[in-house]
Amino acid sequence: MPGLASREAVLLFGGSVLLVGLAFIASRVLRSLRHGFSIRLQLFFAIVGTSLLATGVIGLWVIERLQARAAELAATEVEALDVLLDLTREFGPKLSLLVALLGMAGAGAAFALGRSVATPLERLTRSAEAIARGERHAVLPPPVGREVRRLTAAFESMRRELEDRHHIEQFVADLSHELKNPVSAIRAATEVLLEGAMNDPEARGRFLGRIDEAGRRLEVLLGDLLTLARLEARGVAPEREPFSLDRVVQQAIEGAQAPSEARGVQIEADLAAVKVRGDRRWLRRAVDNLLSNAIRYSPEDGVVRLRLRVEEGVATLTVRDYGPGVAAPIRERLFERFVTDRGEAGQTGLGLAIVRSVAEQHGGHARLLAVDGPGACFEMQIVTG
Repeated sequence: MPGLASREAVLLFGGSVLLVGLAFIASRVLRSLRHGFSIRLQLFFAIVGTSLLATGVIGLWVIERLQARAAELAATEVEALDVLLDLTREFGPKLSLLVALLGMAGAGAAFALGRSVATPLERLTRSAEAIARGERHAVLPPPVGREVRRLTAAFESMRRELEDRHHIEQFVADLSHELKNPVSAIRAATEVLLEGAMNDPEARGRFLGRIDEAGRRLEVLLGDLLTLARLEARGVAPEREPFSLDRVVQQAIEGAQAPSEARGVQIEADLAAVKVRGDRRWLRRAVDNLLSNAIRYSPEDGVVRLRLRVEEGVATLTVRDYGPGVAAPIRERLFERFVTDRGEAGQTGLGLAIVRSVAEQHGGHARLLAVDGPGACFEMQIVTG
């Protein structure tokens, strides 16, 4: 009776596993009939089918061995049948357990392999859908396997091309938008001069001054736009070289002496010695922009404070002024193109966008910090290596 009980237990266990497996397969097949057979399900069928085939071969081999053993032990066919039944009772539960184990192992292997193949493709599909929705900075998953690696590389190439096109379109749109005002000013002043103002020395001087001012604004605007376009262009990397960032900041301070003295603004600097590897020219431009902003918005006889520190491979420069501060509505958009910081006329609105792009090119960021009291404090962080 113990043998019968164990056999029934094995059969019950095997039957339960079989029913659960069949239910799972049926649900996946029904879903696939609606949406198409997935790679995961195809692999599942392939491996489970192979496992069942192997189980069948093993079963046939076991039966053949049992029959041969029965023939050796029995003198007549009746005795051979009795011996075969005895051997079947003895080894049947073990064979059933083997079949169940092989089936579960095959199903588990199929599930694991299907997951390892299908999951990267599903992630890649989600990233591709994000790119199609216009999310140009969507992160593609790390490639797994040669075929998926090639597919990921193709999607990355497509994403970069779309981003490059976006930069070109954005540059042209920005250029055409920002050229309108100075070009209109030059055109209007020229028309007035041609209509007779040239004969009036006072009017002539006034309108020629407007033309000169608009021309200078055009020069600054085009220079800033070209700088920003180069910073954001794909394939244009910073010219990295080792240098002292504190020395670059000190040079920027020395270069800002004339405008700061004209406004009576004092510059205080607390600069730690910081060695970095990056583009000296671009970083100098970013520091110049931060410092000129701080001086421009400082009250007369005010003070601008700079602080440079390095910690765990990250250099941090803060520039603090005590002017009117930044209006709340534009705080979140302050580093975007043509968002004027604190609304002063005559500025291109590209200075802080350049600061942000330079910082990002060096593995860092730029942001506006919260401060107590009046003024504003800008932070630029870059990776030193």
